[in-house]
Amino acid sequence: MWPFRGMELQQVSFFAELKRRNVFRVGIAYVIVGWLLAQVSEIAFDAFDAPAWVLKSVLFVLVLGLPLALFFAWAFEVTPEGIKLEKNVDRSQSITTQTGRKLDFIIIGVLVIAVGFLLIDKFLLTAPPIDSEEIIATESQSIAVLPFVNMSDDNDYFADGLSEELLNLLAKIPDLKVAGRTSSFAFKGRNEDLREIGDALGVTKVLEGSVRRSGDRLRVTAQLINVADGFHIWSETYDREMADIFDIQDSVANAITGALKLHLIQGADRPTDDVDAYAYYVEALSLQNAESTINLAAAQALLDRAISRDSNFAKAYELKAVFFWFEAAWTLDAPAAQLKAYDAAKKALDLDPTLPVARTFATTANPDNWSWFEEIAALEELAHEEPGFVMAINALQYDLLLTGYFNEAIAYADKYVELEPLSTTGYWRKGEALLAAGRREEAYEAWEKAIDMGDTYSMYEMAADLLISGQDEAAIAMIERVYVATGENPAEARPFVENVRNPDNGKAYLDAHIEQEIARATNVDELRRPYFWYLYFGFIDDYWNAIEVLSDTDAAWTNADTLEHQGLMHFDSGYRQSPRYLDYVKSNGVTELWEQRGPPDHCNKGTGNWMCE
Repeated sequence: MWPFRGMELQQVSFFAELKRRNVFRVGIAYVIVGWLLAQVSEIAFDAFDAPAWVLKSVLFVLVLGLPLALFFAWAFEVTPEGIKLEKNVDRSQSITTQTGRKLDFIIIGVLVIAVGFLLIDKFLLTAPPIDSEEIIATESQSIAVLPFVNMSDDNDYFADGLSEELLNLLAKIPDLKVAGRTSSFAFKGRNEDLREIGDALGVTKVLEGSVRRSGDRLRVTAQLINVADGFHIWSETYDREMADIFDIQDSVANAITGALKLHLIQGADRPTDDVDAYAYYVEALSLQNAESTINLAAAQALLDRAISRDSNFAKAYELKAVFFWFEAAWTLDAPAAQLKAYDAAKKALDLDPTLPVARTFATTANPDNWSWFEEIAALEELAHEEPGFVMAINALQYDLLLTGYFNEAIAYADKYVELEPLSTTGYWRKGEALLAAGRREEAYEAWEKAIDMGDTYSMYEMAADLLISGQDEAAIAMIERVYVATGENPAEARPFVENVRNPDNGKAYLDAHIEQEIARATNVDELRRPYFWYLYFGFIDDYWNAIEVLSDTDAAWTNADTLEHQGLMHFDSGYRQSPRYLDYVKSNGVTELWEQRGPPDHCNKGTGNWMCE
């Protein structure tokens, strides 16, 4: 019994000594102060977007400091002469009692501060609680596929094409927002900070990697990265035969959807068993770009080589239809290109009836059985099935504006901007739709965003509307900016506007100017654009005459529609108010669309006849 009793007495005296030396008080004070510092640090670091490791480092230091604080409280004592080792302090001179009382006051004071901080954090700083499923649906479900780095000795086409194939595959997942190709590929060859990329593209995850192709061997490295902290969520390297490229695509897509807790509707299909045919197809795919003209002949030649190796390559025919669609929009021989797009789409569907893009072009380019209702319905279906196919969204937005559904056009323009935040196309399309709806200031804001990104077309659009609204000085300044950007002489802007505004011979001056521009036209855009000046300077009858002339030409499919698009967009130009407007929309089938789809935003049929504002 006695030995145990001695240990008990020794234990009691030890704890009494801990209490006398204020070790407990120091520990309590340290924990409270440390907790408070950690909370304040978390808020401060979030405000400054500090990396996650900074806060972790602070917490590590605070935890490490606790045993050191307890040790110093045990080994040292604060005296009137300063800090001394406890063993060197005369017990009769010790002031630990007074120090303990001071620590009590410190503890109480810090506790009051901590409670106050808790109340502020709970009621003022903390956002309403968000369900974990909502977090997954809103924050985690967005990704950008950056162009894979080419590690081979050849051109970039295969790395770019593989990136685009993965982007298209992921874009089919309904709950995943995928940044568009144009915006993602804007970072090609640039060593940007991931957080800046995430902010620019509006995504929380980034897929990047590299491709090395040597003969029939393929080495693909891919990694999924969290934008906020740069941490790798998943990474993998594939050393395979070229024939395994589809398995690699499936593996990457499945790994990403697994990491994001999503369901991949279907994996990458195997469009051909011929590896070389697929390589030609991927190279042609890398040339696809909704932002500007491309080498259409080169793209078609690549697809022809792919088809020569595999005549049943349905997706190669589908892509040929896409490039012929581009050709119909950009060249003077639009009807021939439209027919080629239809034939290619039909061939693709004969081989694979499930291809959504081919199905759409078989409808929109049909030379024998075409209608506005069928075209818009086909584009809406494609936008739903292929949400990442921004060219369909662009075409749909254009058609909706052209037929008077301005608010729907605005919604699709917003969708385009969401998918392609670094594309100027979305912003100038949005500006057009907003202006058509009569929202001029908002339209100008959208165009200014595009101009800030280097777009000259939005400058042209703003200059035109400034002329229509009678703001000639502002219009001249904007035209000068256009001329500087396009390499023309800005000094020509003012005399041009002033000469056309001359009430005596301004019309004759403009007629001569338009004839000169048309004579120099080398493509469809240069052919139709000179007529716009009639609209911008208020010569509405001449503008309508131009529409009727172009409607009788082989290029009517793009030319007359484009002039109508400009007239509808400039809501106070007098175009819609002209008595010729209703006759024209009736002749080209637009009123039939209104009967089937419902009235547009600017017309109604309250008295039995269509009336437009």
